[in-house]
Amino acid sequence: MSVQVKVSGRSLRLGVFGTFDVENYGDLLFPLLVEAELSRRLGPLTLQRFSYHSKTTPDWPYEVTSLTELPAMAGDLDGVLIGGGHIIRFDKGVAPGYAPPAPDIHHPTGYWLSPILIALQHGTPVVWNAPGVHGDIPAWADPLMKLAVGGSRYVSVRDESSRRALARFADATEINVVPDAAFGVARLIETRQPSPEFTRLREAYGLNDPYILVQATSELRDFALYVREHKQLFRNHRLLILPTGPIAGDHNAALGDDLPGSVRLPDWPAPLLLAELIGGAKAVVAVSLHLSITALACGVPVFRPARSFGGKYAILSGFEGVFPFDARDGIEPGRFDAGPARDKPSPSMSAALRRLDVHWDRIAAVFLSARESPPALQALSRFWQAMPGLLEARDGQANAVREDVKPTRITLTLRHLSRLRRWALDAK
Repeated sequence: MSVQVKVSGRSLRLGVFGTFDVENYGDLLFPLLVEAELSRRLGPLTLQRFSYHSKTTPDWPYEVTSLTELPAMAGDLDGVLIGGGHIIRFDKGVAPGYAPPAPDIHHPTGYWLSPILIALQHGTPVVWNAPGVHGDIPAWADPLMKLAVGGSRYVSVRDESSRRALARFADATEINVVPDAAFGVARLIETRQPSPEFTRLREAYGLNDPYILVQATSELRDFALYVREHKQLFRNHRLLILPTGPIAGDHNAALGDDLPGSVRLPDWPAPLLLAELIGGAKAVVAVSLHLSITALACGVPVFRPARSFGGKYAILSGFEGVFPFDARDGIEPGRFDAGPARDKPSPSMSAALRRLDVHWDRIAAVFLSARESPPALQALSRFWQAMPGLLEARDGQANAVREDVKPTRITLTLRHLSRLRRWALDAK
């Protein structure tokens, strides 16, 4: 049931933060999912999408606001969502050439951690939309992470390893493990009534007959070699070679141009059209996490290299319709017909969707509640006042303190900081 929420006579204004300014299918999906799920629960709302770089339509699927604008706009937001995606990280290698537009925005925490801290300073409710944690969290970030996790109204991650990574910062904050939000993508497309653009593409490129969608990535060269060596096995199958993450190196020529029965599109599709292409396939051969998730959500069998089930891909284990293959044996085309029936979601998918409904309900409940109280804002201000001393001490720079300041001063600062943080949480 939808409940229309208004703040001072206007619709709710929410900010969602992530890497929505890159050509990567999964990243571009999240704002669409956020808007659809929360509009269904809260009524009409305004969603402001923030990333490093601004984007505008029609060159991009939607408007994206540069994070350089956030300090001026933060006070107008009624809520903040972080993610999803594999964005909770501190390493610099997010994507080739991907960097902030200004030197005072830290990379890569500028698109997730800094927005949380800014929102908390404004008393704006913060929720985590099931992002993943990548790599180690450095010691210098501990106090900031404690504030970010402890001050958020709802924290969720998409896998158990991410929950463990955040556990030391949680104290009394519950960290929920929920399915990746992309498992709900089938709700964004109408499989029984294709869009006009999807219909046009199918007719223009001979995709009305069953086709197999193959991710255009060099990581599937072994599969491409198998197809070339067994052309007769694939003579009745059209292969749609499709990049899903150009920012990560996917491109039309990644698997060569001599695959039998292969089709390539001249332009990279918008995210919902790409989702329709995935959902309309007979089978999918992929490495991409969100390409695989979309296929499962649409009841399309997914074939993945056997080596591609570790790390963030582990969340695919246990879902019906996921099939590993190795370079030596390849995929016998008859297996493409072995997927689950499409008349209804598989049992594991149904369970994931039920958990996602609870997830979105909890996020909506946060934004239905009032903003933070003034005492909490004051406590957070005191927290920031004490922060430089804490960071200096934790970074081993105590030698910068005057000689006449005894070490007990630092201990007292740490204790004082801990008390301030507890006051901030109690005041919520």
